[in-house]
Amino acid sequence: MKPIGTLYGLGVGPGDPELLTLKAARILGEVDVVFTSAQANTGKSLALEIARPHLRGSQQIVPIPFSHTFEGVANGEAHRANAVRVLEVLRRPASAAFLTLGDPMTYSTFTYLLAALRAEQPDVPIEVVPGITSFAAAAAAAQIPLTEGDETLAVVSAARGAERVEKALGLAENVVVLKSYRHAEEVCRLLEARGLAASTIYSVACSRPEGFTVQGLDAVPRDANPYMSLFVVKRGGPSAGTR
Repeated sequence: MKPIGTLYGLGVGPGDPELLTLKAARILGEVDVVFTSAQANTGKSLALEIARPHLRGSQQIVPIPFSHTFEGVANGEAHRANAVRVLEVLRRPASAAFLTLGDPMTYSTFTYLLAALRAEQPDVPIEVVPGITSFAAAAAAAQIPLTEGDETLAVVSAARGAERVEKALGLAENVVVLKSYRHAEEVCRLLEARGLAASTIYSVACSRPEGFTVQGLDAVPRDANPYMSLFVVKRGGPSAGTR
């Protein structure tokens, strides 16, 4: 068997470079190649910006495009092409890290790459390094618990609208709403109708210099949310104030 390097699926956390784990920071200083999920139109990578203080400066940085639409991931063709590209690097051999915002196994492009890599070469060495999620950082910023006692927590995507949010509100005491994007108005109308506007935490770019976390819906842009935005809904009301 020819030698092959290890790929690390590496969560860089919600935005503050100091919120990387010690393990993630160590690996970033050791790998030969760093893969980033780059925006198709600009080539920029926020995950790379977050990780950059922990790089040693001599690694090869390789941006690889990933679609962020449902249509773009439907047939898996782009992910197979990216998997082949990653395998070419690992077979040099070289070690590599694939950077992902938050946690690699939570709404991450890495999960698509992982499946494609396993399909191409089932025995490829892969290690996943978990990261702090955006909603964990938002709860910390607001100083409110995500759950207490025997409460339940639901994490829901609103990328297709508020229907799943409404269902989750009937099942869990605490609901995190991610990916509201163009459906911010729909989500806000639902929360207002349920009398939950005042007990909802709204967070944008949490832990980033430009970020903020507030209680209530007054700061929510109703036409569309920024990409790095989320809601934390406390059906019983917040246990502590935001700051």
